[in-house]
Amino acid sequence: MKNVVIVEQGLNTKEPSGIQRNTKEILYCLDKIVEPGKVDLLVPAYEDTDYSFDNIKVQKVGICLNGLGKIGERIAKYAYKNFYSRSYIKKNDAISMDFLLQFPIFGCDIITIYDCIPEMFPEIYNTRKKRRNRKKLLRHQRMAIKKSKLILTDSQDAKEDIMKFYGVDDRKIEVIPCGWQHFNRVKEDERIIDNLKLTKGEYFFSLGNRLRHKNIKWVSYAAKKNPKYKFVISGSENSNTSFEFEGDKLPNMIFAGYLSDAEVKALMRHCKAFLQPSLYEGFGIPPMEAMSVGADCIVSDRASLPEVYKKSVWYINPEDYENIDLDEIMSRQKESNEFILNEYSWEKSARKLKEILERM
Repeated sequence: MKNVVIVEQGLNTKEPSGIQRNTKEILYCLDKIVEPGKVDLLVPAYEDTDYSFDNIKVQKVGICLNGLGKIGERIAKYAYKNFYSRSYIKKNDAISMDFLLQFPIFGCDIITIYDCIPEMFPEIYNTRKKRRNRKKLLRHQRMAIKKSKLILTDSQDAKEDIMKFYGVDDRKIEVIPCGWQHFNRVKEDERIIDNLKLTKGEYFFSLGNRLRHKNIKWVSYAAKKNPKYKFVISGSENSNTSFEFEGDKLPNMIFAGYLSDAEVKALMRHCKAFLQPSLYEGFGIPPMEAMSVGADCIVSDRASLPEVYKKSVWYINPEDYENIDLDEIMSRQKESNEFILNEYSWEKSARKLKEILERM
């Protein structure tokens, strides 16, 4: 296998995004199966590194940010991404890889695009700054696609969206699914059950991102149609700036505020069912996290979700806000969670990535 350099920036944060978590989990599994010296993780000099890799080498390049001020910091970050990383890759005659939507101007041999939300939901960019950022993101993404040799994504549905929006040949895109095993390391905090005055097994739970494609509006209608149950939603009633909760705030709805992973895991374990009524997901990990602690899941029948979850969840039409009888939905037949949990793992994803790198 030719040497690989992964261009990283902002990976090692205390509260990782889904993209950051996906990257770290695959890298830790990849570290166990690659030869020493074959994969380098390129890190900006201004970032802390506490990775415990055995075979992946962490290499710092660039300049530190101390005393540079905001303008200096922007210059240092730009220089790391577009000049220092390029120099290191050329010096080592390596395959370059971008997991984190860095999109350096020189391009990378392998890039990752997780979904097509900027293309499909332009309305969520509802301020001048957000519209400008969207335009910039799409411009850089199209340039990166053109310069890349291979695109990675996390589902067949996302692959088809990339082909549709960017005109990419299907042979240039490889699907590497996500996993769920990171959730095993989370220790549950069951105090949240008492704090919210909940009865185990008598409430529904959903993660309350207010962006339109997450469709938390459906949960409001479900609460209205099923008043005998409580509905717990993470976040506050207005948890995202510029995005208020769409729907009525009903007495049987509990906005739980910020929840730690430990609290989320406890709520997932003891809920009557976990709800994911999304209009769009590139992959959609949360139902799988819920399934790992034994929760049943009610999931949208859109985008990648049927592809990922097959017959192991109950499906709903996320745009039907009137016919929501949760008892009837949960009376339907479905397969065991184990069918899905056995199919996906970060280790399998890392092995597929290694095979792809070996082919290149």
